[in-house]
Amino acid sequence: MILFRADASPGLGVGHVMRCLALAEALRRRGRDCRFACGSETLATVPALQDSGFPVTNLADDQGGDPQALMAAVAPPRWLVVDHYGLDEAYEQPLRSWAGRIAVIDDLADRNHACDLLLDQTAGRRAEDYAALVPPGARVLTGPFHGLLRPGFAQARPMALERRRRMETVESILVSLGGTDPANATSLALDALARADLKCRVVVVMGGAAPHLDEVRTRAARLDPPAEMRLDARDMPALLAAADLAIGASGGSAWERCCLGLPSLTVVSADNQREVARGLALAGAADVCGLDPAAMARALVRLAKDGTALRRMAEQAAALCDGDGAGRLAEMLLALESDDLALRRAVPEDGPDLLSWRNDPLTRTNSKDRGEVALAPHLAWLARVLADPARLLLLAEMPGGKAGMVRFDQTENGDWLVSIAVAPAFRGRGLGCRVLAAGIRDLAARKGAVTLVAEIAPANSASRVLFEACGFTACGAADGFLQYRAVVAEA
Repeated sequence: MILFRADASPGLGVGHVMRCLALAEALRRRGRDCRFACGSETLATVPALQDSGFPVTNLADDQGGDPQALMAAVAPPRWLVVDHYGLDEAYEQPLRSWAGRIAVIDDLADRNHACDLLLDQTAGRRAEDYAALVPPGARVLTGPFHGLLRPGFAQARPMALERRRRMETVESILVSLGGTDPANATSLALDALARADLKCRVVVVMGGAAPHLDEVRTRAARLDPPAEMRLDARDMPALLAAADLAIGASGGSAWERCCLGLPSLTVVSADNQREVARGLALAGAADVCGLDPAAMARALVRLAKDGTALRRMAEQAAALCDGDGAGRLAEMLLALESDDLALRRAVPEDGPDLLSWRNDPLTRTNSKDRGEVALAPHLAWLARVLADPARLLLLAEMPGGKAGMVRFDQTENGDWLVSIAVAPAFRGRGLGCRVLAAGIRDLAARKGAVTLVAEIAPANSASRVLFEACGFTACGAADGFLQYRAVVAEA
């Protein structure tokens, strides 16, 4: 079982629980049982949690920061995922001997954590920002590439991005400034829209528990034309995809907008949102403003008149987040929970390790291209591989670290070309066959029945033995390399 510790309330907002829900759904699709432990207001504030079907353990208001209360209420999990600004090392440390492993989701980098893995989705955040805040050996993932979104966003992405490429004018604006919006930024945004007088469709999205809902409704009705109200919306991917411009918050919803390439005026309404907003602005993915209706109105008028700027912003936003971060993190958690070898999909942060293996002298001796590769072209190559659905790059994890990789590249005739490398520190343990066999099982589970091919240097007897042990047979030679082939049934 995987346990999530997160809260929501009109004051806290819904973002912590929503991104945990995205990860929990990704884990459920991979066969894991998940449970939430939350404060008393959470279910009323986040209807999506109640609708999700995940079991929820309610913690009393005076128990939220008490690790003993959590241990008394729930069975020990394989992973405990903590997403809460009010919790830190003092809460997590007593739970380390109870939970199998602890993962933390944070975006402040302002306190210590006792964890095995930490995720910060903030654009521009670096792993080094947490070097003194997590234990030695803890894995730190940073950036919106890991943004935790529910699957509907990735599914809506292709059509949304195609629509953005043709965008010339703004006909529809979406206003979404948090599920509860305690600062009442939505009312100020509607005031700005009235000043801008763009005469376009406006859709306002917020939660039914928002404390300023009545005032927002009144202001929405006064717009020309009146704004549409959507409470506790269940179709956010469709709403975002249909909009031409958004006025949005500087929280987790920013990555939803980025995934769908939606140009945005991002509003900063709290200090903990400034770092996210700064990263969006530096990436050219959004314009940023404070709670000043006059400044908002000027920005809206400027953006609405500049189709070139809108298309450029859409492109920059879409480059930050592809919507599959929850799936990548789920696979990493499952890989790390094992005491033995496990596979996960590669991520950009694996680039330096992959490069060091690629440039290892023994690896280059058995490669078609024996020259060393520099870091910049290697990282560009890795980005293309990760974005290509016809390629699958998997990392092997062991308790001592990253043990190797296996890559599958689909050829023009539909076969899959296999490449494998064992990290120099893990050689001599017989891992090659295990890594290759695990990779083949993973590919078959994803793609069904497949035909695999391998190209092996004649002098590389170890690789010949390895591939033969995994069911490959020699089928000729080409370009000075031996050809091996295997047909794998659907997993």
